[in-house]
Amino acid sequence: MKKMAVHNGTFHADDVFGVALMQSIYNDLEVIRTRDEELLKTCDVVSDVGNGKYDHHHVGKERRENGIPYCGFGLLWRDFSISYINSQFSHLTNTKEQQEVSQKVDTIFIQQIDAHDNGVDVMTSEVPIMTICDVIKTYIPDGGSEIEIEKAFFEAVEFAKKILYKVTKKYVDSYENYRMVKHEIETQNIKESRILVLEKTVPWKDTVLEVDKNEDILYVVYQDVTGLWCTQTVPKEATSFAARKNLPKTWGGLNNDELSNHIGIDNCTFCHPALFICGNKTKEGAIAMAKMAVEN
Repeated sequence: MKKMAVHNGTFHADDVFGVALMQSIYNDLEVIRTRDEELLKTCDVVSDVGNGKYDHHHVGKERRENGIPYCGFGLLWRDFSISYINSQFSHLTNTKEQQEVSQKVDTIFIQQIDAHDNGVDVMTSEVPIMTICDVIKTYIPDGGSEIEIEKAFFEAVEFAKKILYKVTKKYVDSYENYRMVKHEIETQNIKESRILVLEKTVPWKDTVLEVDKNEDILYVVYQDVTGLWCTQTVPKEATSFAARKNLPKTWGGLNNDELSNHIGIDNCTFCHPALFICGNKTKEGAIAMAKMAVEN
């Protein structure tokens, strides 16, 4: 059994997520919260305390290339992220993809926590923002006793485990989704039809923009989680609202029978006024709408 130590007393996202990470890798990990130097010496991993490898309170703290300093969680993720990915997502065996997931989680998620814990302001907004660090603070009971804070810490750890898993899973799943969408692009006759049909709802925009360099695909047809079939425009760029081709202007804002009667296709449900998406109760109907939009 491995033993890990973090400091006792009040807690922050840094030490909470550090413990969440390590407990997710080592199911039988014993965690103690202490500043007692003799107890720290008995532990296999010591984070956010003790001035060791995974503490960030000493002079000359480590920094990323972009200048964001590491905190205990970031340092642990740097060394243990691949072990975490292997333990939670064993199907992702490609080393390059594992490294990319590790880096994406660090960039999108962990650096905010590390910056906050090191007193670096990376959140600029005129509107108050509740960050994940602020959410963790809500677990700390005001005026709580040492026992109450200890209990609250481990409650926060269980929450952090779920968040870390969900954030990482998003990027792990992206590889399977990418391969699926890429396969459909390569096997469907998109050059002639100008339409890509997907059998399930997955993020497709980034893959389409990367793979379809000739901009053959104008519309993507897919079934959403409610069972409705949608026809959606392809944006010109990932961050753009401008489409390669809008849906027909006269469709905008029409719903149900009004839309069906207008275009002559049964089972229509809606067309967004912004002309980027429309719907049909059936796959065949959605494809028919896409074909008509291509021709108009």
